[in-house]
Amino acid sequence: MNDDFFALDLASTLDDEGAPKPPSGWKYMSHGGMFRCVFSTTRPVTMGMGANRRKHSSQTFWYVEQVGREEFSGRTINDRHLPSGDPEPITMQDLVSNYTPELSYFEELVRPAMDAAQGDTDHAVAIDANGMMSLFGLSLIYLSRHEPDRARALLDQLVRIKADFDGKDQFLFNDFGIALRKSGLYPEAMAYFRRALEFVGDDENLYYNLARVHYENNDWEGCLEHLIISHRLNPKLDVTRNLLEMIVGLDQDHSLLGRYGKPTVPPHIASRARQILTADSGRLKLDEEPVVMGIQPGRARSGAVGVVELKKHGSEE
Repeated sequence: MNDDFFALDLASTLDDEGAPKPPSGWKYMSHGGMFRCVFSTTRPVTMGMGANRRKHSSQTFWYVEQVGREEFSGRTINDRHLPSGDPEPITMQDLVSNYTPELSYFEELVRPAMDAAQGDTDHAVAIDANGMMSLFGLSLIYLSRHEPDRARALLDQLVRIKADFDGKDQFLFNDFGIALRKSGLYPEAMAYFRRALEFVGDDENLYYNLARVHYENNDWEGCLEHLIISHRLNPKLDVTRNLLEMIVGLDQDHSLLGRYGKPTVPPHIASRARQILTADSGRLKLDEEPVVMGIQPGRARSGAVGVVELKKHGSEE
């Protein structure tokens, strides 16, 4: 195999310096919808004087409603898990910096309490697809602020959301998985793709998307495992074949490993990839813009790791 074997096209996911370009959390928030959820704030409290002086943290829960594009209001949650008092304005900057989403608390205690409250004019609104998109955007904003622990905590809550709503399906979790892969959060991306599989278990592009995450995470075993399933579901899927060809190419020409930042391909992985290629004689969107293939309505969207060009050495074609 010669140096002309690969021609990766990853321009759509790279910044001006050639580094991965993560999706914008602000864009997700602006494209989402108004949400209502519980957040918490923590402030230090000092008690006692002199040698008896002690410090501890006081946590307050808030029922936060988005009232404008970058405007929010919050009311404290009382001991009956109900919003109380007059609403206080919250700026976007304040929300991002000082408030922590408490989605599980909202789903398990606050929303049922609001629904059951007698004579209460407030009716809790479950998180819908647009609201979830906004909260997902908030997790990406945490990441852009170099707060990965906050981002992962919110992502863990979102992937386990219990509420049923229109739009809670493979499309939503697949899209979030793609965004997380682009952000370099590979374990989280895998969790979202697996959640998408709970809605549709026979989508070849969804299995390719999982293979793509394992590829970028330098996990050849996981990559091949999901490529095999994708190929079984649709032997004609171009992106799956491209990645199989890449595995073979990297095994044949080790000089390419450094170029693409990849570890050595285990012999049994390369051998199995060759077997699949030799033997080979939706509806979700693809991860990355497809280069050549069309998208079958209803199947998963996946995207080529790159365009594999096979050219004769020295050829200008």
